Amino acid sequence: MTTEWFLSQIRWLSENGFTTLSAEQLSAFLEGKNIPAKSVVLSFDLGTAEHDDYSNNIIPVLKQYHFHALFFVVTNMINDACGMENKVCWNELKDWSNQGLISVESHGVYHPDYATITAVEQRQDAGTARQIITQKMGRTPIGFAFPFDSFTTGAVQVIKSIGYQFALAGNTRTDRSVHLGDADRYFLPRVYPYSNPKIYPVIYGTSGKTFDQLISSDSAVQSAATAIPQETPSGTVTPQASATDTQAYIQSCTKINQMVNAQDRLHALANLPLSTDISAQTQSRLSKPVIVKPSCNVIAGNVPRGIVLHATRGTLVATIGEFQQPNATSAHYIIDRDGQIYQMVPESLGAFHASCGGSRSVCVPSCPLCEGLDGKFLEPYLQSVGIELVNDGQLVDPTGYKGLIYEDYLMSFRYRYWEDYPDAQLQALVLLVNDIRARWGIPLDLVVGHYRINYKTDPGPALNISWYRTGNPPRAPIFTGP
Repeated sequence: MTTEWFLSQIRWLSENGFTTLSAEQLSAFLEGKNIPAKSVVLSFDLGTAEHDDYSNNIIPVLKQYHFHALFFVVTNMINDACGMENKVCWNELKDWSNQGLISVESHGVYHPDYATITAVEQRQDAGTARQIITQKMGRTPIGFAFPFDSFTTGAVQVIKSIGYQFALAGNTRTDRSVHLGDADRYFLPRVYPYSNPKIYPVIYGTSGKTFDQLISSDSAVQSAATAIPQETPSGTVTPQASATDTQAYIQSCTKINQMVNAQDRLHALANLPLSTDISAQTQSRLSKPVIVKPSCNVIAGNVPRGIVLHATRGTLVATIGEFQQPNATSAHYIIDRDGQIYQMVPESLGAFHASCGGSRSVCVPSCPLCEGLDGKFLEPYLQSVGIELVNDGQLVDPTGYKGLIYEDYLMSFRYRYWEDYPDAQLQALVLLVNDIRARWGIPLDLVVGHYRINYKTDPGPALNISWYRTGNPPRAPIFTGP
């Protein structure tokens, strides 16, 4: 990065009306609060002796354009005394912060690779850095940048548990934009706008894009479809508009369910208008296009505040057939083993995937989705989205089984064998769940297995939602974050 390129890029952001965010504004955006439409976060990892670059170039430019930047500092590289070894000192950082030019965030103490050190070492490095910055700056850092952009799911959990509100991790996902209510807030993407004299103004790693082309194409305007709903004064979630006309859907379903001839009913179902609720952004990241297979086993009034995960214990064809039978069960989504997603019910309608049969006593005492926000009994299917994963469940005899096998051990049951969930299915599940969570403001602790609602075993111990899976093979948590 040369001084000339830096000036050119900052000038372009200013001339094109971009706003730079503080750490607090970024954190608020991740919580679902709106920001100016054209916003960027300028971030610098300050871990080398480059005082003159900061003092003579970066800070004056930020001041000239009234821009704000996040400085992720390696605390071991910041001096107490100013003017020594070409290192930035704490008093200078404090002065720049007081001028409103920077937010001082954490890049650790020693800049270790978090994918190669133990959890104890991660906690010591990130936790100590947080304490040092708090002491030196009089403000506790809320952001963390992983050294070398290297992390593991366990490292994410450590950073979260220490109290950091977000973390940056470079080019760790296909899109470079941070999204409203971003579910991946502990490994946010970054854009690296550097180059070399032979190809500039083309930027490294951008398939021939210049800086302005990169920012223009990769800075997506947040659509209402993926926004986290805000709380109303009564404390309830504002229902989201479905991609489908749900009133017309129910009216059509009433007629379809009255059809006697099965072929006529299936033909009418196939022509029932159903648009997927999955955002365009998430659809672009799926390996396969979403397929709609409408079910008429629906009820009005669903306002999801949770997601219930199931295992089909049968084939995909049999499950779709069951859901399309009149007056039977249903779910909003089915995910096949290869990651193919089927949507069968609009999210704003209830699907009969988890029920207490009209009596709270039918469901488990600890059910987290059996009471409404007023504390009174409310059927789970009126406050959740149901996802079925094609999976055979527990295997009576694993000998000769052609699918993936997960083995666990309990003292009371000895060894047990289950069909494991393939990577393609899990990848689709993560994208779908995070899309639903962002749309409805659902916390991770309300993404639950069916066994948390009814006296069932699905989706089984092979599916570890937010905890480390022991057994054979072990696996890190499928989901991370809040």
